[in-house]
Amino acid sequence: MPSGPSLSPPICEEQPPSQPQRIEDENVRVESHQEVNTNSLERDPGLRPQIDTYPPNERDNVRRAYILLGPCQPQLKEFPSHLEGKQKRRFVGSWYKQYHWLEYSVHKDKVFCFPCFLFDIDHLHKAFTVEGFRSWRRVGGKECVFLIHIGNINSQHHFAMQKWMDLKNPSHHIDKVVQTPQEVANNRLRLTTTIEAIRYLANQGMAFRGDDESYDSSNRGNFIELVKAFARMNVNIEKVVLQNAPLNAQYISNKIQKEILSIYSTKVRKRIRDEIGEDGKFCILVDEALDDSKKEQMAIIIRFVGCDGHIQERFFDIVSVHDTNSPTLKSDICKVLGKHNLLVSNMRGQGYDGASNMRGEWSGLQALFLKDCPYAYYIHCFAHRLQLALNGAAKEVGLVWRFFSMLNNIVNFVGASAKLHSELKLTQQAEIEELLAAGRLGTAKGANQIRCLQRPGSTRWGSHFNSIRSLIDLFGATKTLLTDISHNGPTSQFRGEAEGIKISMLSFDFVFALKLLDKTMRFTDFLCQELQRKSQDIVKALNLVASTKMELDELRNNGWNDFIQSVQSFCEEHDINMPDMGARHTIGTRRSCQQRDCITVEHYYHIDIFNEVIDYQLGELNTRFPDGTVELLSLSSALDPRDAFKQFNIDDICSLAEKFYPLDFTTTELHALNQQLGFYKIDMDRIQAFKNIDSIPILLERLIETKLAETYYLIDKLIRLVLTLPVSTATTERAFSCMRLIKNRLRNKIGDEFLADCMLLHIERELADNIDNESIIGDFNAVKTRRVQLI
Repeated sequence: MPSGPSLSPPICEEQPPSQPQRIEDENVRVESHQEVNTNSLERDPGLRPQIDTYPPNERDNVRRAYILLGPCQPQLKEFPSHLEGKQKRRFVGSWYKQYHWLEYSVHKDKVFCFPCFLFDIDHLHKAFTVEGFRSWRRVGGKECVFLIHIGNINSQHHFAMQKWMDLKNPSHHIDKVVQTPQEVANNRLRLTTTIEAIRYLANQGMAFRGDDESYDSSNRGNFIELVKAFARMNVNIEKVVLQNAPLNAQYISNKIQKEILSIYSTKVRKRIRDEIGEDGKFCILVDEALDDSKKEQMAIIIRFVGCDGHIQERFFDIVSVHDTNSPTLKSDICKVLGKHNLLVSNMRGQGYDGASNMRGEWSGLQALFLKDCPYAYYIHCFAHRLQLALNGAAKEVGLVWRFFSMLNNIVNFVGASAKLHSELKLTQQAEIEELLAAGRLGTAKGANQIRCLQRPGSTRWGSHFNSIRSLIDLFGATKTLLTDISHNGPTSQFRGEAEGIKISMLSFDFVFALKLLDKTMRFTDFLCQELQRKSQDIVKALNLVASTKMELDELRNNGWNDFIQSVQSFCEEHDINMPDMGARHTIGTRRSCQQRDCITVEHYYHIDIFNEVIDYQLGELNTRFPDGTVELLSLSSALDPRDAFKQFNIDDICSLAEKFYPLDFTTTELHALNQQLGFYKIDMDRIQAFKNIDSIPILLERLIETKLAETYYLIDKLIRLVLTLPVSTATTERAFSCMRLIKNRLRNKIGDEFLADCMLLHIERELADNIDNESIIGDFNAVKTRRVQLI
């Protein structure tokens, strides 16, 4: 029997005391009046309730749901061992292939029999249905306990196996053989029409139902109206749907819609699970947000590296949480992962924003997961860090703070009414036409479009730069509008407010800050956009941060002359008075007693403003992204292929594998990795395909294309682990944008599971489009006994 050191896989078993989610007592029964939710069945055979605890009329539905899921057979890299006699023994994963009915409980470290669980309601074999079996030394040989359990052809296990096969193939039932082939084809066409309507509505994020779906209604909702449209386009469909369908099998009820949607989403999640692989490593990206019904929703994104070497960030689920304390979040995340056999022990990264319940070192979510798996390294979202840095710089420098305060006033004043908003657009249109007539603007597709002013927000990534750019583009139109209002406004108060804003906007201080922040935030906005890419890797993200710091430092040291020239040109274009840069700078009322330093105007704007703003931005970036950073990230940079593998270091790469991924590399593999790295560097320098590579993801793709990933399989494994580390939580923010599209003010009563299924099909439409109708029909037919024959 195999033996080795005892290493129990991390198990997530904490549950909030007020919300128990797992039933461990087999005597607990489900009330007969409750409808069983087959979409949230417990997967672990050591935790799930027995079949006889369900109401009799629901048991077949529960059985079919479990049959669709199949036996629970988690693949652990190393199963936990325990002492039997004088030797440690453990479960062996190869037993799954030998006994396909076998199930393993990670929670109890015991095995169960899947068909006996489904059909042995008298519990004749309690060891394999209720209690679980763990005496591993009795497995194998002539007296193998598994063979004894199977027994002869008249055993209880054989009867259970036969019932399992029968329930998997409902078309063999005697009540299904009475329909003709044409009737079966009509039934399938009707169901296919329903599936295609659901596919379209879910992919587009549209509502399914209408206010009045009765036969006499002029608008029966998107779903039925879409079915009617299909019927108008195809005579064969028209003959089998809606009023031409049997009343007991029309397939248009909201219950059927949700059932098909659930089957559809389950298949997409299975595709994602297959992409990860049985023993694939992954990381989670998690964030919370309120929906339109004021429920706290938690989005779960899975990041992993696919077999083709591409980084994937897949939306996996969204869960409604009653509170946002870290134990509750961890419990709900573990429940989602456990349902799809995604083990916490295979987690190699966590990505959250900076909320205390997420990043707390002692009781935060990242700390709780690190207790279960010390190799699930936490990375604070880079894009969130950058936004914090920009907000910090905006608050600390007085001129910048005053600038953004005035920018908000301008946006609020001009956007206060639809009339002012329209007048700004008309003014901008007239200005563009004048410039085009004078030949000062070029023409191209998509150029010279009418825009509006954008408001900066402390929580919206990139909003500061977008707001600045919109004002620069609309500066002339905004100036003209404010001038017109100050002369022709309806009230003196309104005219005075417009005049005050205009004076502030045309001041040199405001224009100087506008151009300076436009210049500096070009660098940070590019960084922000790059950090939000799904395929971004942690090493390139650090390189981009370093490049941004270098660009800002270069601007500070050598960019003043070009910058002040651009400010002068802007002032001349918009008739703004520019001070004499050689004159003495004065403050206050300009009395000599108030002057502290004898400096020129140029010195003040160059040293006290230009340099100070850049220094604060650099300071914030250095604080949020320190050069030393954590050891994990600094060692990972040794894999960076930029500049002909300039940072390549065998010792650093071996230290990375040994110190941070000891579960993924044995001692023997570490020695082999050291040897592989020497030959690997020679091939990288020799083979043309690896010249001029600037990122680790492209390096991995080239290794796969040239088949060298098979030769240097340990390096391939290490690169995949590094690429699994998260960079930003932008994908969760995109998921919340989708949530607000689907669960809006008019659809704020949508159920949690229905919302999750719709979001999954809308976001992962690339995978959803590859799910064929035949497989959906097959699962739909197998879920429960249907009143008409489909297969």
